[in-house]
Amino acid sequence: MSKTLTLLTTSLLTASILFAQKDTLEGRSGEVMVTTATRSNLKQSQTGKIITVLDQKIIRNSIGRSLSELLNTQAGFFINGANNVSGTNQDVYFRGAGSGNMLVVIDGTPVFDPSQISNSFDFNSIPLQQIERIEILKGGQSTLWGSDAVAGVIQIFLKKEAKKKMAINSGISYGTYNTTRIVAGASGTLDKLGYNVQYNYIKSKGFSTAYDSTGKKSFDNDGFEQNNVQASLNYKLNTSLTAKAFGNFSTYRTGYDAGAFVDDKDYTAKNSNKLGGLSLQYKGKDFVWNIQGSYQRAERAFINDSTDISSIYSKYSEGKYTGNTTTLETFGNKTLTRHLSLVGGIQYINQNTDQSYFSTGAFGPFKASLGKDSSKTNQVSAYTSLLITDVNGFNFEAGGRYNHHSIYGDKSTFTINPSYNVDDHTKLFVNISSAYKVPSLYQLYSNYGNKGLKPESSTTYEFGIQTQSEDRKTSFRIAAFKRDISNLVIFYTDPATYNSKYINGNKQNDYGFEIESNVQLAGFGSWQNNFSFVDGQGTQSGIKVSNLYRRPTFIVSSALTLQPCKGLTIIPSFRYVGTRLKGQYDFGPTEQPSFYTIDCFMGYQLHKTARLFIDLHNITNQQYFDIVGYNSRQFNMMAGIDIQF
Repeated sequence: MSKTLTLLTTSLLTASILFAQKDTLEGRSGEVMVTTATRSNLKQSQTGKIITVLDQKIIRNSIGRSLSELLNTQAGFFINGANNVSGTNQDVYFRGAGSGNMLVVIDGTPVFDPSQISNSFDFNSIPLQQIERIEILKGGQSTLWGSDAVAGVIQIFLKKEAKKKMAINSGISYGTYNTTRIVAGASGTLDKLGYNVQYNYIKSKGFSTAYDSTGKKSFDNDGFEQNNVQASLNYKLNTSLTAKAFGNFSTYRTGYDAGAFVDDKDYTAKNSNKLGGLSLQYKGKDFVWNIQGSYQRAERAFINDSTDISSIYSKYSEGKYTGNTTTLETFGNKTLTRHLSLVGGIQYINQNTDQSYFSTGAFGPFKASLGKDSSKTNQVSAYTSLLITDVNGFNFEAGGRYNHHSIYGDKSTFTINPSYNVDDHTKLFVNISSAYKVPSLYQLYSNYGNKGLKPESSTTYEFGIQTQSEDRKTSFRIAAFKRDISNLVIFYTDPATYNSKYINGNKQNDYGFEIESNVQLAGFGSWQNNFSFVDGQGTQSGIKVSNLYRRPTFIVSSALTLQPCKGLTIIPSFRYVGTRLKGQYDFGPTEQPSFYTIDCFMGYQLHKTARLFIDLHNITNQQYFDIVGYNSRQFNMMAGIDIQF
């Protein structure tokens, strides 16, 4: 990136900080209620947890993006693959943590994919158009949320039923790569019954996954086609008791290539994700209790046919990977006094995977498999947290969790979270929390697996300040963190025998900070900025190593939301991604270069029920690589109409 752009980025951020004074961070005039921090409804001022809320307004102004693209604009996020071909695996590196360390929760239910190496949920399975609201909770959160919440939690709230008898929503858009998106849904409330059904269809011709460095090899396009259905029913049994059934079903097909710089014209994949569950909630005067159960099944099937042979070592291959997760949980919140409440619960999770792989090539056939009867784990946990709120501006949370794992036995975590509201506008906060991540089924049972692996254990320290102006039109937050991990799970290849397997590293020490601000601009818009910095190193056999592979040292995002006249919204935005180490087995130089992108969203409200929009991405047509040898999107756009009535 040129010196001019570097100076521009610094100037934008510095100006924002000079004018900023406190927290809404979403630009709303009222105080924001959150649920993810304590698993109960709480005002943001009453918790010292670091939370970012993406409401329906923000989501509608990102209608031309995917879920990963929207999250990528938030402080601390770098999602590898978010801007590659649709259907690409999404590796979430939050605050420098490795993939699989950011727990994803959908409507209170943690979601996973045990067939994946990192056990992480596939973001491709949830179109952004199906989402009502997102809460991002930062820092170690294993006390209330369990394994995998090492760096934080992303809770996705799907669209809910409308209050009237029937509300209809629909939309159609078209864009670059012959991409078509169709959305349709209906929701409403009939006496005691609430219902919601949403359908989302996406089809794209796409572009080549692999990068053609010569421009002369005629790499084929890797297309994408997805169907997604979301449905829920709520029934109010009485004034205190509500029952809910929900489901989210997604299937998509996509194309792949043979590897970096290597095309493959007949390598395809079909992925499906099915999530369903039941819940019951009792809500009394000062007591709320929930019982919920869910089942998730993720299936991935890959076929590389023999009509186009990209490598003599694998003339034909097929792989089938299935992961099953059953979750049962009961939890509640009891208000003991005006300033004192107690949160607690019990959770059970069972996971298994069924996998098979076959290939044939120059060295004959090869087979590998995992059976769900042997590749399985389960875990039961009990947790509690005591909350003190609004005692002369002082808030405090202290909690603990006891876990019993079928392989690793007993494990416990803790949370200590004091915060102090200096006045109505400024809050100081400190978080000290421990977290853990158990090895995935793949890391335990695959050909590279190691049943002797220990769970990763971590402690995160955070402190910061958030403040806002008296009129709540300007806000600012700065947070610093330090994360210490022991027994880090790494992939190791013996330099003498070339045998590979997963092992535990000694430790990992990461640190960084984030700056976020929001400035209202004289009634016609707002200016949002965030800056993220992360660094760290690992220690293996007493030797310190730089190992934050593919993770940028710093990222800057800036967006202006302008409303120059009634009905018109214009949002130009800028994102800069700093240098980063390449992956251990990636091509290219050790340090990957920085890059920037400029986007612009424009929406016009034709009528109270209809809005036209156009979303332009990478306007300056930058060519950059998350991973060398794999294409990222250059200039692209989506345009369409969004209807709600």
